Amino acid sequence: MENTCPPIVLDTNVLIAGACRHEGSLAYRVLMAVLDGQIQLMLTEGIVAEYADVMGRPPVRKLTGLTVKQNADLILDLISLSHQTQLHFSWRPNLLDEADNKFIEAAIAATAIIVTYNVRDFSQPDLVKHGWDVMTPLEFTTLYDQEN
Repeated sequence: MENTCPPIVLDTNVLIAGACRHEGSLAYRVLMAVLDGQIQLMLTEGIVAEYADVMGRPPVRKLTGLTVKQNADLILDLISLSHQTQLHFSWRPNLLDEADNKFIEAAIAATAIIVTYNVRDFSQPDLVKHGWDVMTPLEFTTLYDQEN
C-alpha cells in the first residue's frame, strides 16, 4: 500500500474479515497494511468500544479463531498504531443504523476513507461528503495498492 493514501476508518465488518487471516482476502491485506504502518488508521473511543464488543462475541471469536487475549492484543495494536481522531462536535447524519454514525464522524474529522463491505449503509442521498469517502476493500486496494 502506498504511503500517500489518505487515512482510513476501518468498519468493524472489514476488521472481522481481516482477523479471519485468509491471506488472499482484501480485508486481510488492508488490516496487515495498517498493522505494518503503511496505512494511517483513525480511531475514536466509540469505534474502539465497538471493535472490542463485536470481536469479543463468541460467534465472532469462533469465526476468527482468535482467543480472548489475541483479540485484546489486536485491538491494542490497532490503538497503538492509530491516530486518535478528536471529535469537536457530533455529526448526526441519521443513517439507518445509528451505530454507523460514529464512523462517519471519524471520517469527517480526519478527512478519511471509510473502508467497509456495507457501502450502501453510508450512501444516503442527503449525506454531504465533507472531504471523506467510502469504499469497499476492493475499491480501496485498487486505488492505493502498489501490488496491483
